[in-house]
Amino acid sequence: MKSGIFILSLFFLLALGCTKDNNGGGPSISIKSYTSSVHNDGNDFNAVLSYSQKGGNLSGDSLVIIRRRFNQSYVSNPRDTFSTRLPITPSTDNAEFSASLAWQDIEYGINGENDTCDFRFVLIDQNMNHSDTAATGTVIIYQY
Repeated sequence: MKSGIFILSLFFLLALGCTKDNNGGGPSISIKSYTSSVHNDGNDFNAVLSYSQKGGNLSGDSLVIIRRRFNQSYVSNPRDTFSTRLPITPSTDNAEFSASLAWQDIEYGINGENDTCDFRFVLIDQNMNHSDTAATGTVIIYQY
């Protein structure tokens, strides 16, 4: 009888150890809205992102923005990755925040050609957990 209870207890502990624990999971982000056309008029590219993480906290996390160009013209030494640390914020499981890039930081202006690209966002928390990748649709950066 004692060995049966012992074996049953072991199976219970094994099943408990195999259950999925979301407390250590990484953050999740999605795009709520973004600027689809950027002009040299002082209105920069802006994206509003939704964040969620159980027991999460955005304070000090890193946001990485990756630009993927669709233009055929060659660019030497392109700057296509932008990183930033997020400011100190209250702890919350869900939040919205915005990310902006200035026109002069994202335009190439080769032969007056408008730049066509998309932007991808990855959030990395302080435990080095990566979020899923959120991507915009096509963004046009005008050269006038």
